[in-house]
Amino acid sequence: MVLLVACSSNKQADSGLSEKLPGTQETAKVQSEMIAGLEGEEAMRQAALEGNTDLVFTMIRDGARVNAMNPEGQTALMLAAYNGHTEIVRKLLGSDAAIEQRDLAGRTALLYASTGPFAETVQLLLDNGAEPNIIDSEEHFSPLMYAASEGNLEVVKVLMEAGADHTLKDVDGDDAKTFALQAGHSEVAAFLEKAGK
Repeated sequence: MVLLVACSSNKQADSGLSEKLPGTQETAKVQSEMIAGLEGEEAMRQAALEGNTDLVFTMIRDGARVNAMNPEGQTALMLAAYNGHTEIVRKLLGSDAAIEQRDLAGRTALLYASTGPFAETVQLLLDNGAEPNIIDSEEHFSPLMYAASEGNLEVVKVLMEAGADHTLKDVDGDDAKTFALQAGHSEVAAFLEKAGK
């Protein structure tokens, strides 16, 4: 199970924008402002993904839309969570980032964070109301399944303490313990086995 993060470049975001503007009455200034706006939102998402705290904080202060999405439906919060950039996640949450916003595959920031060894980020999201048993809309993967498949025992423990259901099954009928076993994470599988007794 691999979670792919697609981040379009500014060049890709700009392509074809001029053709989408209504009519010929739009001025070059308006076109330029619209392109700059798209670049700014993409720049913030990229900064969040890369952990550029100063840039993210500056863009939020300057009024960037924290819930703006890229073509895949990903927000700055999701991308910061994906790489475990806890301080950026904290700042975005404090700036009204939508914690249960879903991308086009139905994934939330918690699902993104659970793919890595980021127990602190996962805990922060849970403390701010993230649903521990949320599932994506395609494969029905849960945060616990992601953490188990990657062998992230500390994340598994944080999720379980928050009420994650280890018996949830994906569309193929596999649960978190099965994911751990398939990936060779025996310690995680043993922990989940013990939790099930």
